[in-house]
Amino acid sequence: MSLPPVPGVNADDARVEITRAPERAYGTGESFGHRFAAALDRDPDEDDWGRPPDERHPHPVVLAHGTLGDKDSVWRTLVPALRAAGHRVFRLNYGEMPTLRRLFGLGDIPKSARELADFVDRVLDDTKAKKAVLVGHSQGGMLPHHCVKFLDCAPKVHHVVGIAPSNHGVTVEGLTALVRQLPGVRQFVEAEALFRLSPAFTQLLHDSDFVRELTAGGDTLPGIRYTVLWSTHDEVVQPPASQRLTPSAPDHRVENLCLQELDPGNRTTHLAMPYDPVVLREVLRVLDD
Repeated sequence: MSLPPVPGVNADDARVEITRAPERAYGTGESFGHRFAAALDRDPDEDDWGRPPDERHPHPVVLAHGTLGDKDSVWRTLVPALRAAGHRVFRLNYGEMPTLRRLFGLGDIPKSARELADFVDRVLDDTKAKKAVLVGHSQGGMLPHHCVKFLDCAPKVHHVVGIAPSNHGVTVEGLTALVRQLPGVRQFVEAEALFRLSPAFTQLLHDSDFVRELTAGGDTLPGIRYTVLWSTHDEVVQPPASQRLTPSAPDHRVENLCLQELDPGNRTTHLAMPYDPVVLREVLRVLDD
């Protein structure tokens, strides 16, 4: 499959850089609009602790943000949609480092996966459900794979939904494209300091020991349903098609959904994926199947 060039990452033609710049600016602006709104919200919605699952949706939904994301801003659009459909929703922040306070998803990824696994246990204990649905954006879409493969979470997970997930790692250029969009963080990238301060940035690289171990033996496990939503205009996870999962056995249930096949004119980039109407529609659809 031939993938289009992505500005600032694998595009050598200056004309491509110019034509793709608006969509990247729009995606960044949408993401930071939600960050700003979340920061101003003095009374954010609480999660559904103490509420048993709806009979139509017996599996509580656990949401995991991506690198440098957070539970309040990333899910501002999806949470109300899920609740309106009758789902019980739970969010966590993970991967905070002592040296980089209030920046999440930067810590050691296996430790972040343990945070997610422990959170799933807490949710199941609270709801009395047998299994949970894990929905993650970017690194948050990768974490469930570590949980089910190495942390005995497989019997507790019904469905893994990845929104622009870094399932097979990313390139240095992709990580740089992500961080350079964040005010106050770009200077770390220019000095390559963030790569030394954050274990996650090294582990996310496609050729890291972490990614090799994670992907060894195949992408999927029996008894878990997998869904991936990805965009050909993703500038962070490179190449974008690497987000797709391959069933490890013929009976494993995997659905890879390319945004541009669902909506040919769609130009949504990595940071805007959790807010895209087509992505939201498809998440609700697959959770209703």
